[in-house]
Parts: sequence; C-alpha cells; structure tokens
Amino acid sequence: MFQRLILITFLLLGTLQGAELSTMDSIRSKILTSAVSLYFSARGYGKVDNVTVDTTKKTLRFVLLPEGEKQPLNVFIGSYMTLTIDKEEYLILQKVQTNRVWLNRIFADHMEEGIKVPIGIVSKGAGSLLLSL
Repeated sequence: MFQRLILITFLLLGTLQGAELSTMDSIRSKILTSAVSLYFSARGYGKVDNVTVDTTKKTLRFVLLPEGEKQPLNVFIGSYMTLTIDKEEYLILQKVQTNRVWLNRIFADHMEEGIKVPIGIVSKGAGSLLLSL
C-alpha cells in the first residue's frame, strides 16, 4: 500500500518530461503485456509472444500460439481502455483483428463490447491510473 501511495504521489507531483515519459511508457507496456499474457494463458487459449504496445495510439499487437495448434495467430487490438467495476480494474480490448477471416467475423459479430482482461493482479491496484496518465 505504501509503495502504491509513493508511486501515485510521484506520478501526480512529478513532472513528466523526456526520460520520465519514456519510463511511464515502459511501465504501461509492461502492465499491458503482463495482463494480456496472463489472461490468454490462464484460460488455456495459448501463449502470447512478441507483444508490441503503442500507448500513444492505444493499440496492441501480439502473436498468439493457440493451444493445440501449430500455426500462430497474429492479433491486432485496434483500441484499448481501462475500466473499474466494483473496485476491480479491467483492460478492455476492442476492435480485435487477426489473420483469420472467420475469427474476425466472430469478433465483429459478438465482441462489440470488447474482451475484458483483469489488470488488478498485474498492476497491484494502480493499473487504471498508470494507463491513463
């Protein structure tokens, strides 16, 4: 808890210029990478690899090595946002595109609200704050 307060105080009071911005970008990337990797592996979907985060455009790219398959799945997340529901933090992945046409149609037809990925464990309760700064 004390570390969280220090981090929040630093973020709110500190000036974010130059090196600090790249540090914040690096922290955001690590939170996003960890959350997505944990989510997909914990559900048995497969292993996430080669995650690329663009925190300016709020997009993600990664390769999913689907459980039981030999061909990798290239995944592009066209936008992400954070959401807090009953004190639980989530990363909402939207505009999902892959290199599989049939899967893109399923996402377009049934996943309009996005994929809700818990980030609380990864960020220790400061995920929404860190990702929104």
